[in-house]
Amino acid sequence: MLKHWANLLTTECNVVQVDDQTIYPIFRVGSTSIKKVASKVYTNKQIRECENIQVLMRDPAERFISGINFYSKFNNLNVDDVWNMVNQGTLVDRHFVPQYIWLLHLSKFYKKDITIRPFKYIENITSVHAHKSKTKTKIPLCMPFIEVDQKLMKYVNQTVALVDIIKRYKHVLS
Repeated sequence: MLKHWANLLTTECNVVQVDDQTIYPIFRVGSTSIKKVASKVYTNKQIRECENIQVLMRDPAERFISGINFYSKFNNLNVDDVWNMVNQGTLVDRHFVPQYIWLLHLSKFYKKDITIRPFKYIENITSVHAHKSKTKTKIPLCMPFIEVDQKLMKYVNQTVALVDIIKRYKHVLS
């Protein structure tokens, strides 16, 4: 399944500075809000100079549902139609791919430690809350999109070597 997400890994990778914190913004995990308050952006090879990047992780099921709903609304599509395309493997998008894929993307440019934070940690970064959707259509979960992230949730509030995370869970997406 990883091969289906490979094209997402060729996009530009950005890490931002907010006050004294360096943060890797992930879509549907407060990325727009975080970018609004960023004072500096590190791109691709510049990222290797960063130290201990903070990564916010959102509950995988909640993020998947939010991502499908956002994608549907943004593209003026029916939520059920989008879910069917995702479930059939004909649609992938950065708004709902596993957060692990985002970490894999970061690992192309950064080989040091990251600190994984819960989504609620965003309150320590900014009071801005962009793109918050009040209503979401409930949909079934696509386990390949949340399974690996469920495993990553055990690292919340821990500092870990990014390369170890990538190696440990790469098999889940095979």
